[in-house]
Amino acid sequence: QALQDMGGWLNPLISDYFEDYAHVLFTHFGDRVKWWCTINEPRLYASFAYGRPLPVFPLLGPGIELPGIGDYIVCHHQLIAHAKAFRLYDQMFRNDQQGQVGIVIDAFYYKPVSPENQQDIKAVERTLTIELGCVLHPIYSSEGDYPPLMRERVDRNSKIEGRHRSRLPKFTFEEIQLIKGSSDFLGLNHYTTHLIAHSTQGPSPSMFRDLEIIKQVDPNAEEHHPAWLTPNAEGFRAMLNWIKNNYGNPKVIITENGCSDTRPIEDVYKVEYHRNYLEQLLKAIVEDNCNVVGYTIWSLLDSYEWDCGYTEKFGLYHVDFTNPLLPRTPKKSSEFYKKLIKSRTLP
Repeated sequence: QALQDMGGWLNPLISDYFEDYAHVLFTHFGDRVKWWCTINEPRLYASFAYGRPLPVFPLLGPGIELPGIGDYIVCHHQLIAHAKAFRLYDQMFRNDQQGQVGIVIDAFYYKPVSPENQQDIKAVERTLTIELGCVLHPIYSSEGDYPPLMRERVDRNSKIEGRHRSRLPKFTFEEIQLIKGSSDFLGLNHYTTHLIAHSTQGPSPSMFRDLEIIKQVDPNAEEHHPAWLTPNAEGFRAMLNWIKNNYGNPKVIITENGCSDTRPIEDVYKVEYHRNYLEQLLKAIVEDNCNVVGYTIWSLLDSYEWDCGYTEKFGLYHVDFTNPLLPRTPKKSSEFYKKLIKSRTLP
């Protein structure tokens, strides 16, 4: 709370405090922890906690609604904080601890609402370039900094709005060099593919207005849980190839992938989801040469799912939240995953 009283992630000093925090963790746990994720989903957190653009989106703590301003500032400071933690590990801990440090991004894939509409097709590429690139470009591109398209669009709209400076903060030369190359691996949280259409109707200011898009869930999708998570395994492979083709095929760990199921134990929908997604992941690795080195299902246990609370069940193990002892029961999906790990082949 003390940090939030000082402005939280809106305060540029937060990156120094984050570096101090990382120092404590590396010092006390680095002899055992060899894989570190500095920040989870910086863009999504910045959007939902500091810049919610529309009421339909969840509002996470601290609940500051500054769309098109707070979200950019917070993501900016998170990138600097991540890079400081990475460089700290490089300078003080890597030689002795021999660990890996990376960052985790939310990685939605997108398709055009109208596949024949050139504006929708361009809107998809624009969204990927800015949503994924706002974190990937500063770290993985040869020049560093934000994607030029992102800079051009936010700067232009800021000027149209009568602002004296861009809503998108600028990195110093030193910060660009600090961030560039600051990741041993890229963590990807991928669940679904959404539809994108070109639109100039987003609230101003907001990332939606800067992107000139609207998003929607595929209305023709099959059964899916929760409502935003429509299954599209081919989008998983396409997303991995987009990152490979645009950012030099970095070492990737799938840090989250999964779905919910309304069936407490016989979660056949979840089994089918994972079978299809893992099949596409295998094709991405073997046929497309995507550099994916690890995969983690979300999640081991039914747990608290942010704005969905305990209503969505993503776990391989069912948890009875009505029982004070919280008993765990293996689901059908846990048997599927057990066979997968034991045989190293898709069941």
